[in-house]
Amino acid sequence: MKISYLLSLLLLSIGLRAQIIPDLTKGDHFLPNLSEAKKQELIIQSAGKKTQGNVAQTSQELHPELYRYTNTDYMGIHRGTSTDPLNAIPNYAKTDYTKTANPPRTNTPSVSAALHNNELSISERNKREIESDLKKYQNQQSRQEKLIDEAYKDFGPEVKYHLGLHNGNKVDRYINSYDHLRAMLEGSEKIDFSKAVWFVESAVDPTLSWDEFNGMLQHGTRLITALMQQEKLSPNDNLAKIMSIYRFMSDTTSVRLAAKEKDVTTKPLLYDYEDYEARKDITKIFVSKLLKTGSGQCMSLPMLYYLYAKTLGAEVNLAFAPDHSFITFKDDRGTWQNIELTAGMLTTSDFYWQSGFIKAEQVKSGIYLKPLSEKETVSYLITTLTLAYVRTFGTDERVLDMALTAKNHFPNSLTANMILAGYSLELWKHVQRQYSIFRKSQGDLDSDSQAQAIKQNSDETLNHIYKDLGWAKMPEWAYKKWLDGVNQLANKRQHLVRKRQIEQQLNR
Repeated sequence: MKISYLLSLLLLSIGLRAQIIPDLTKGDHFLPNLSEAKKQELIIQSAGKKTQGNVAQTSQELHPELYRYTNTDYMGIHRGTSTDPLNAIPNYAKTDYTKTANPPRTNTPSVSAALHNNELSISERNKREIESDLKKYQNQQSRQEKLIDEAYKDFGPEVKYHLGLHNGNKVDRYINSYDHLRAMLEGSEKIDFSKAVWFVESAVDPTLSWDEFNGMLQHGTRLITALMQQEKLSPNDNLAKIMSIYRFMSDTTSVRLAAKEKDVTTKPLLYDYEDYEARKDITKIFVSKLLKTGSGQCMSLPMLYYLYAKTLGAEVNLAFAPDHSFITFKDDRGTWQNIELTAGMLTTSDFYWQSGFIKAEQVKSGIYLKPLSEKETVSYLITTLTLAYVRTFGTDERVLDMALTAKNHFPNSLTANMILAGYSLELWKHVQRQYSIFRKSQGDLDSDSQAQAIKQNSDETLNHIYKDLGWAKMPEWAYKKWLDGVNQLANKRQHLVRKRQIEQQLNR
C-alpha cells in the first residue's frame, strides 16, 4: 500500500491529557453557583413546603423515568434513593442574577463606605468594617432563625434525602439528548455515533445544527474516500481504511475531487495546548470545535477518528489510559495496534505501560487499555453529557439517573463510577447540611437509618473506585515534569494552531 505515515520519535507520554474524568469527590457540585449561606436559606424556605391534602398521583407515578433503577443491585443503597420531584429543592441555578435586584451573597465581606473615608484612621476603618460584617452576619443568622421557627411552627421541617431536579429550557436540551442516547442503548433507536456526538455537543451549544455538524463530517469523509481512490486502495480493505483516515488526520494530503473538478490540500490536525483541559471553555473538547479550527485534544481527536471510521465501515475501537483516550485496532495479523493522534504516531500498549501510571489492577478491572464496545462507547458519551450537565447546573437526581444508565451498560466505566461517587458524596453532605440547619443532634443523625444508608453508600462508591477499579489520580508533579519537558514543542505547535486558524478564516 502506498500509505505514508508519521512515526514520531517524540514519545510525549500520556501527559497530553484532557479533563476526561474530573474528580467529582472534590469541591462543591450541588448548586455550585450559590454561596453556602444562600443554599441554607433555600433549604430553610423549602422546609415548610410540604404537599398538603390528598395527592392524586405519587411522584413515582408522575415521573416513572426517574425510578427505573429502583430494583437493581448496581449501587447498593441506590436501590431506594431516588428523587421526589414534588418536594424538590427550587432550582435557582438557571437564574440570571445580573438581572435581579437581589443577587446571591458570597462569603466575601462587602466593602463599606468607611474604608474610603480618609478622615478616619486605618484602625478605626478596620474596626467599623468588622462591626459592619458582624452586623450583617447577625442579621443573616436572625433571618435564618426566624425562618426555622416558622417552619417548625407550621410544619416541622423534614430532612429530604434527595438533591432535587433542575428545570427549564436549557435543561430540556440535555434531557432530549439524554433520551436519544438512552434509546440507542436500549435498542429503540439505531446506534448512530455521528448523531450521538451531535446530541452531546448541541445540548451545550444550541447554535450547532445537525446540518452544520454533519456537513463538516461528511466533507472529511469524502476527502478520505477520494484519497483511497487516488491511492488505488480497495474500499473494502479494513486496514486501508484505517491507515487512510490516519493519514488524512496526521499528514498533509492533496486529493482530486472529481465531482467538483478541483484539488483539495488538507493539513494535519494539531493538538491545541490552549485550555486543553477545557477549564474555561467546555467546547474545547468537542469534535465540532476540532472540525471548525483544525485543532483539538485527546477527547476530540480520537472521537473524530472514530466517527470517520464508523462512517466508512472501518473496525476500530476507543480505549482509555489515565486522563487520556486513543484509537486501537487489530491489524491483518490479529495484533492490536494503537493510533496516538495527539502525537501523530502508531504505538503499542507498551507505550502506555511505560508511562508508569498504569497498574495491573486497573487493566484487569477494565478502566484502562480495554477496547470499548459500541454500547460502552455510547455510555461514554452519556457520561460526557452528564459531566457537562454537572458543570452547567450542578449535581441533582437527574445526574444519578444518567450515571446509572451509563453504568448499566458499562459497569466498569471509571467516569460513570466517578459521577456516582460524586453524587453520593453530595447527597450525604446535603443531609448533614440539613441536620445542622434544623438544629438536630448528632444522636438524631446516627439513629437516622436512611441518612446512615446514604453515608454507607457514599463510602462504598468511593471504596469501589479506589479498591475494585484501582483508580489513582495522576500526580500533578508528574504531569508538570512532562509539561516542562515539552514546553518548547508546545510553543511551536501552538504557533501552528494559531496559523491554521488564521488560514481557515482567510479561506472562508
